[in-house]
Amino acid sequence: MWPNSVPELREVIGELSSAIDAQQAILHDLLTKRSEALRKLNFFLDPMTRLPLELQSNILLSVDSDNYPPKPIPKSPPMVFLGVCRLWRDIALATPQLWVKIHIDSLPRGPNYAKLCSLWLERARTLPLSISLHGSLKLDHSVQNLLARYSAKLSDLKLSLSPNVSLDARFPYVLWRRGGQSLPALKTLSITASQEDPYCGDMREWLGIMRDAPNLSSCVMFNMEYEEQDDDFAASDPLTLQSLETLQLGDVQSMFLLGAEHASSAAILRHLTLPALKALTLSSLDEISMEEMTAFLHRSSMPLESFNTAVPLEFHSMVQHLRLLPSLVTLHLHGRPDDEPDGDPFLLILDELRTVSDFLPNLRALEIYTISPVRFDYDTVLSMLRFRFTSCSTPLERFEISFPQRMNNDHAGDLPNEQARAGLRQLVEEGLKIHIGHSENLL
Repeated sequence: MWPNSVPELREVIGELSSAIDAQQAILHDLLTKRSEALRKLNFFLDPMTRLPLELQSNILLSVDSDNYPPKPIPKSPPMVFLGVCRLWRDIALATPQLWVKIHIDSLPRGPNYAKLCSLWLERARTLPLSISLHGSLKLDHSVQNLLARYSAKLSDLKLSLSPNVSLDARFPYVLWRRGGQSLPALKTLSITASQEDPYCGDMREWLGIMRDAPNLSSCVMFNMEYEEQDDDFAASDPLTLQSLETLQLGDVQSMFLLGAEHASSAAILRHLTLPALKALTLSSLDEISMEEMTAFLHRSSMPLESFNTAVPLEFHSMVQHLRLLPSLVTLHLHGRPDDEPDGDPFLLILDELRTVSDFLPNLRALEIYTISPVRFDYDTVLSMLRFRFTSCSTPLERFEISFPQRMNNDHAGDLPNEQARAGLRQLVEEGLKIHIGHSENLL
């Protein structure tokens, strides 16, 4: 029976509250002990718990993900590791390598998304970062501030520009310059626009990013077009990048094998000097004049080892360009000999190779990609291969002529005849690697 006075009821309530607190303390203690017992049981049942932290981290690092680079979403690594159990969460947070790569969709996300990305990148600690941006790149200020904040740690940057984006929504160079930031750790830069909507902007934006990245070693640009430049900029001194070793301007394979047309971005070579360049890919040489290309090669004097390009419409200049590349080891040529009314562009180069020993004296691999082999003179091919394989101080090691599998069977008669095949097989027996045909049809 309850008391009838207020003081007595307050006393009873106080006693009950104390009893509840005591029981809750007992319950908390029991829950804690049970959790400890479960962790102990997990230690005996889960072999991962008995591994050193380094091996535990390597297991998480080896997990494949369909989202690569990883996105900050709960169901994708490494975020998913945080919800498995306390052990996995501790391992994930103790493994900064899990957090060095991130893919950011530039859709309106709000400040919480930027906070999540910031927390993600903080977990990478002092390691270099790799950031991939996709979309219109019309980023809100919180994401812009995030990128500017981590610019000094950025090692890899990939920009994928989506189509149907107004010019003022493009990637702003001011993003990196807002606080005078530079990109001292940036080593790889990739900028791609869609085939349907090439990027058209001020070339100085991209040259500015390159200028702020003194350690840039690899750069890729797809479908980049440039606005007309004023006379002062056109006459300015080229930018010298001392560390750039790989440059890819355009997608040469899709342009010729798939019939796609897009901007090659080669015009930027007018404003670059690349003394360390070892590998160069140009989807088209038609966007830069012979004089401009020659000037670029002369002032760079690069130790170029690999050159991948399409034969230009004015293909007679191709031999002159190649004469400026004596260090070349691998040459990839793409073209459509059927489309050339003035002759076979490949034949011109093959003829130079079979008669002039100091033309590309270090060449070890020659790969030709063509729509069809209709106009190939295989006698010239065989003569060139014999000369380059047996008479040069640096012998040719690999020769390929490849064409799409969809080629009409009517062209089968344009492949080497039996006499040419016999000569080619003899060179193969002597050690030269030769491939003529589809990828699955080896000679």
